[in-house]
Amino acid sequence: MANFIEFGTDGRICGFVEVNDETGNTLKIYAENPRFVEYDGVVDYATHYVEGGRVVERPSMLLSVSGARITGIPAGSVLTLGEQTFEVDDGEADITGYSGTVKITCWPYLDAEVMV
Repeated sequence: MANFIEFGTDGRICGFVEVNDETGNTLKIYAENPRFVEYDGVVDYATHYVEGGRVVERPSMLLSVSGARITGIPAGSVLTLGEQTFEVDDGEADITGYSGTVKITCWPYLDAEVMV
């Protein structure tokens, strides 16, 4: 028996396959397919992804909040303030005139929420 993870071009996990194949034909098909990687252990769609042919944990964002200023934001992040979204490419956001929760998303990082 072998376990495989199917993943997309960005490393997002799409599915799980358990192969019970006494002859090895099906096992060989999955092992040779570049969209699948063999794994052992516990894997979660929300906390793991595939990078360099290995299943790894998604990293946390190293954010810092000082007043209305958020720094350490990865390039390409999307910030959500209520119903509005903003893309950040320079690593920081100064959110004046807003107080509350700011949701920050950027693949492959874990989503984050901060209060300003």
